[in-house]
Amino acid sequence: MELEDKILKLIKSRKKGILQNELWKKAEIDRRKCSRILEKLEKEGKIVREEETDKSVRTYRIKSVEIKEKKAKDFKLLMVRELFDPCTGCSIECVPEHCIMLKDWVFGLIDIEL
Repeated sequence: MELEDKILKLIKSRKKGILQNELWKKAEIDRRKCSRILEKLEKEGKIVREEETDKSVRTYRIKSVEIKEKKAKDFKLLMVRELFDPCTGCSIECVPEHCIMLKDWVFGLIDIEL
């Protein structure tokens, strides 16, 4: 695992990625081992390999993939108790003071309170 972390760190240190034939030299490992590690990282979605020619030799440019964490959506501001605000997702352009759906929802909330 330490070697994978070292390789990922080398890849991330280059803004435009790093050539595979340069990576294995910098990581001080043989090219077959580097290729196996990169294949694993690619399957895990941590890197991408783009074919490229360097000095008439076919190689790959290795780039890291930014993995963004999904944030839980907070709908609390759109809800009163278990009821969604009727304006959520509404495509009708209206004046809120005259909206029948909004009025019914507000009166429904009053019924819940009583």
